[in-house]
Amino acid sequence: MASEKNLKTESGISLYHPWVSFIYFAAVIAGTLLFIHPVFTVVSLCCAIFSAAMINGRKTVMATLGFGVPMFIFIALANPLFNHRGATILFYLFDNPVTKEALIYGIVSAGMMFGAVVWFTCYNTVVTSDKFIYIFGRILPSIALIVSMTLSLIPRLMAQVKIIADSQRSIGLDWKSGSLKQRIRSGARVLSILVSWALEDAVITADSMRARGYGQHKRSTFSIFRFGKKDAKMLGLVLLLFGIEIFAYISGRGTMEFYPAIVPPQIDFIDIIIYISYILLGILPAIIQIKEDLKWKQLK
Repeated sequence: MASEKNLKTESGISLYHPWVSFIYFAAVIAGTLLFIHPVFTVVSLCCAIFSAAMINGRKTVMATLGFGVPMFIFIALANPLFNHRGATILFYLFDNPVTKEALIYGIVSAGMMFGAVVWFTCYNTVVTSDKFIYIFGRILPSIALIVSMTLSLIPRLMAQVKIIADSQRSIGLDWKSGSLKQRIRSGARVLSILVSWALEDAVITADSMRARGYGQHKRSTFSIFRFGKKDAKMLGLVLLLFGIEIFAYISGRGTMEFYPAIVPPQIDFIDIIIYISYILLGILPAIIQIKEDLKWKQLK
């Protein structure tokens, strides 16, 4: 039963070659950050949330929304409060005009940032540290190792903080209870223990790498990843959709005028093709996951 569960967990876009997954997420994240356009922003955000639900699960998506929604509201409201450009004044706040253009631009920018955050959560799940080292290990071996170790260090530190806090709580030194002075001392004690653990772990890691001869000879590599026909087909589809995305950006169809007044884009047949291709690019992980789930049900 455990092996079947793990097999199903590794289904979907994670089964493709690391280069395919990396190029896909590079394409969708680039489109999310480059296209300052309501249609592209809504499509990217909806596809990101739907794909994240398929890849990470509903609980992880709800946790991301708990962080992302306040961020969305803050960015959406901050722009009209500090940016007073625009021809349509809605009202005055502290003698400063709040314009419709600045408000809509703030909402689009907030959606763009929120979508990028959700896509990065999917990226972190699919493109694991071993895949990242495989992609960049031969090109930039030192940088790939440092980035991989840094990304893995953050969850390790969070887990270690919980262990230290639980240990301190068991001996009556809970940093969440007591007076303010006692909580500060308990929190400082937890931080001191965490720093000591991190430094000791760094020394152990360095000694382990030195014992294995790191940096003394030319780096050898081993990989279990193989680029097959399925990967070639998926990569070709991703590159085709990414090419349409690049065309939309270069031709200016991926942006919209907000200042001094909003100019709605004139949608023609080419724009419709671009929108459809962008939607297809965004929902690819969900389509792959649904397809794999159907195969899984047939095998059961």
